[in-house]
Amino acid sequence: MGQIFYRPKDGWVGDTIPFAHDGKFYIFYLHDERKGNTQDEYGYRTSWNLLITEDGVNIKDCGIVLPVGEYEDADYACYTGSVIEGNDGKFHMFYTAQNNYNPKYHRDGRPLQYVAHAVSEDLIHWDKLPELTFGADESIYEPFDWRDPYVFFNEEEKCFDMLLAARLKGASEKNGGCVGLCRSYDLVNWKAMSPFYNPKSYMTHECPDLFKMGNKWYLIYSTFSEKFVTHYRMADSLKGPWVAPIEDTFDGRAFYAAKTAKAGEKRVAFAWVPTKRDDSDFGQYEWGGDFIAHEINQKENGNLCVKPVSGIFNVFGNEMKSVDINPIEIQNNEGEAFYVIGGMKSTCMIEAKIEYDSNTRSFGIGLRQDNSFSNGYYLRFEPFYNRVVADMWPRCIQGVNQWYVDGDKPFMVELERPFDYRSLENNKVDIRVIADDTILCLYVNDSMALTMRAYNNERPFWGFFVNDGSIKVSDICMYHICKGENYV
Repeated sequence: MGQIFYRPKDGWVGDTIPFAHDGKFYIFYLHDERKGNTQDEYGYRTSWNLLITEDGVNIKDCGIVLPVGEYEDADYACYTGSVIEGNDGKFHMFYTAQNNYNPKYHRDGRPLQYVAHAVSEDLIHWDKLPELTFGADESIYEPFDWRDPYVFFNEEEKCFDMLLAARLKGASEKNGGCVGLCRSYDLVNWKAMSPFYNPKSYMTHECPDLFKMGNKWYLIYSTFSEKFVTHYRMADSLKGPWVAPIEDTFDGRAFYAAKTAKAGEKRVAFAWVPTKRDDSDFGQYEWGGDFIAHEINQKENGNLCVKPVSGIFNVFGNEMKSVDINPIEIQNNEGEAFYVIGGMKSTCMIEAKIEYDSNTRSFGIGLRQDNSFSNGYYLRFEPFYNRVVADMWPRCIQGVNQWYVDGDKPFMVELERPFDYRSLENNKVDIRVIADDTILCLYVNDSMALTMRAYNNERPFWGFFVNDGSIKVSDICMYHICKGENYV
């Protein structure tokens, strides 16, 4: 297990439910022990567990705070929701209740979904209020998609609004998902309203979240029908219209179900990095994995971007700098060239500045490589395509014939990030890579992130490469974990 990206010893991190209080982030999350009946049955009876952090890395694990119900209860599994402080001085938790096994909570062979309620005075000890559990208003919404309640106080209407991952009655499975809406004046009695957001684009809008930054409102949700990713939309008011920026995501496939909270002046997006089946680079992505956080910033045009959380820098220190080399130049106008550096640690932070010639086809950093730079992981910049991608070699288990190498996929297609090279000054990028056990996370110019799984963490070589062009790399250094500190 890693030292930066947290995973509990007895399970995996599913959807996060962050709440800020007294300058700290209380990160409730769905704790999955993967005890389902089949290898595809994830999220089996997840409890809500609690992590407390001030910086996104230093973690206090408080264990279970909301246990699952029994066979006769609607919340045989407790899924995603939200926490809010009510006018009564208590904290109110709203969560999804689902019972996949008791026919009492099924219809037509499918489990129904409900919104359940619990209260607390200290965010640690919670009392369930099963009498307040409610399902969808079926004159508006389908009862099978009624989950992930996010509750906030609507200052304009002087009421509490609840956003949900919902579906309009009779809407298609392909693109009938919407962000549903309920309204309350006491956090007890809820009335279903017309959808808050209904773009007719996705199967569902999981884990909705909402916040205001500056003079803009931002709606966050995650989808898995177009691709697994967390999107955001922006508006000048709660009434919309909710506009999609050209780049409307925070990261790629390996950063899912992000929800946000603000403590002090910092707003942070919390999510999970999915594991892969059989702990293999070639395995299928699974539900749940390791905890991850990106700090959110707002650009002048209102668009959002991300950078490392402060905890990253609290972990690493200049006194532990392990590699500090002079600037290097790499050039090959007729193919690939690379520069190899040894001594990469399983957990480390690598920083560098890269300047590329305007005619360069592609360039980047190779990680966990062999000494020939031909087996390992690659984070590649491709100016012609306005993207940054993750790649690895081999891309699949080698087949009988030489060409059985997944050559139809020029990179890991789920790990592509749009990148506007025209906005760069003098064709320069600042990169920071966080390597921690089986996770690699790239940050570019403190504004873009790309996270990936990388299960082979034993190869010690790393370095830089260029294809059909030239690059200059400077300020290259690698940091180790500071000795004497415990960050678990």
